[in-house]
Amino acid sequence: MESRVTRLHEKRRIGRPGRPVLDHRAEIRSVAWFAALGALAVALLAGLLYTGIVGRDSDVGLLLGLSPGMVLTAALASSLTFLIVLRHQLLLLALSAVFIAAGGLMLALVPVESLAKVLFAVCLGLWISLMLSSISQILLIAALIIIVDFYSVFYGPTKMMIESSSGVIDYLTISLPVFGVDAASRLGASDIIFFSLFVGTTLIYGLRRELTAIAMTLSLIGTMIAGVMLGYGVPALPLISVFFLLTNFDLLYRRFLDEPDEIRKRENGS
Repeated sequence: MESRVTRLHEKRRIGRPGRPVLDHRAEIRSVAWFAALGALAVALLAGLLYTGIVGRDSDVGLLLGLSPGMVLTAALASSLTFLIVLRHQLLLLALSAVFIAAGGLMLALVPVESLAKVLFAVCLGLWISLMLSSISQILLIAALIIIVDFYSVFYGPTKMMIESSSGVIDYLTISLPVFGVDAASRLGASDIIFFSLFVGTTLIYGLRRELTAIAMTLSLIGTMIAGVMLGYGVPALPLISVFFLLTNFDLLYRRFLDEPDEIRKRENGS
């Protein structure tokens, strides 16, 4: 009997639940899009900062300095999506990444620590995507993280960790490279976890893989812009979720409406 996902998307080259098949052409296109976006960010940075059109200490200069690092991190997370074929072995790879990150932290090797944290977040996000069995679950998660992240950043655990100055927040965030300006930037590991979760679902359910990854990257940049302009931390997951939903709204809507019929067919053995 064909799987539910295969029947739903007979015209699309996608994997069975838990066994997604990578579309290598889509992966190559995704890398190309990220390369173009990164090149644009670097070109703007070099052109505006080094000609003096934009001051290094200005908000625009800061945003230009932070953007390439954000794009680079998102590009790395997106390019590691091929690891989804490892399925449950993703957990072993995630555990290995934890030990590598700990080693990088103890030896003060920030790039090693950051790369290991990205690997951990990607592996965990992809594994969770494999555990989801319906579009309904995906939509529920997308809605919940908007509420939870807003609460955490403005009222909950994230706010308390930042205000405590205990340094705990550093263990849960990824240090991003910053170009051309004197600043530091960090991105929550949870942001990359859900970034990868949503990219993973595009492979499993036949959604818009390349466009989703680029849209969510732009959402991260949008969050960064809001944070710089407002002068305080802004939660990234709400925009990631919204951009994922908007990019795939029509497909998600049709899959959601089809699910009850497909479940009944499966239960009847058809």
